[in-house]
Amino acid sequence: MGTVVLVGGALQADNEAVFERILEHAGPRVAIFGTASPDPAASLRKLGAAFARYGAEPELVDITVENAAQRAHDPEVLARLERCGGFFFGGGDQRKITRALLGTPALEVLRRRFAEGACVGGTSAGTAAMADPMICGGTSLDSLLGHGDVVCFEEGLGFVGFQVDQHFLAWGRLGRLLKALEHTACPLGVGIDENTALVVPEGGPWEVVGASHVTFLERDSSGVHVSLLAHGDGYDPATGNFLIHPHREPIAEPLDDPCDLYSTDIFGPRALPPFLARLADNPAPSATGIAFRGSLEPRFSALGVKLGFHKTRQTAGYCGSPAFGERYSVVRVRTEVAPIRASIENL
Repeated sequence: MGTVVLVGGALQADNEAVFERILEHAGPRVAIFGTASPDPAASLRKLGAAFARYGAEPELVDITVENAAQRAHDPEVLARLERCGGFFFGGGDQRKITRALLGTPALEVLRRRFAEGACVGGTSAGTAAMADPMICGGTSLDSLLGHGDVVCFEEGLGFVGFQVDQHFLAWGRLGRLLKALEHTACPLGVGIDENTALVVPEGGPWEVVGASHVTFLERDSSGVHVSLLAHGDGYDPATGNFLIHPHREPIAEPLDDPCDLYSTDIFGPRALPPFLARLADNPAPSATGIAFRGSLEPRFSALGVKLGFHKTRQTAGYCGSPAFGERYSVVRVRTEVAPIRASIENL
């Protein structure tokens, strides 16, 4: 089997670490798909130029939902795919990828080349499509409350055997992935943030590369444990151990006095990393995050959720160095979800 590279979206052309890691596993000839985009041609041009910047020989593949009945069966297209060592899907709507490729000879080529060691991956929708089932919609709060814009699924490409979500911290998707694990009974969920990648070679270890974090959710009989990994950290699927980059030092002595740790918007943009960092850097054994629907009306009352985060014997925090942007890594904080009703009264 080959390597899967999952990028959380908003991949910047100057993210040398991510592009070079893809090419390390794919070689120079990479097939680029703009299938998910509302403007596939523009997506192909942009991604093709970005890959070429790092020495790739991009093969621009113009398969779309509209032309897939012909292009995904075309012998000339299939021959071009056979020559590639990497396959990369751009962003947009992941349902377009699966509707264009499922059941086609083009996807058969990708699966055969992957089995032979090729690299497969994508960014944003391209990452979502790698799982099966794939998440195709929903927000965190609605998913946990069970009504409104709840998490939904469709058949995915199935290149990874765990649940995947993207734009994870930027769009506050912790609740959505928690609910997805519950729905699918999957033991592992991975949320990749923007301009960041998780590199998944056959047999491991997996590696986090890029500007932000990758969040791991491990589900077992004791509940769900949340871990936050930064650039250079890794995960060994054979042992279940997290591999923290040596530039990060273990937090041996918490800096602050015990205090109440809480967030009133736990699904807010990138709220999770500083929240978990405060917990790791504090002797308090737990912290609480809440989320609820707001209102401009006086004396409003609304349903919401409360997330408890609890340290365990396996919980550990690591402080990053200036060279790595002072990012924290935090492993295995147990979380639990409970419904609440929030209300506000004017004084």
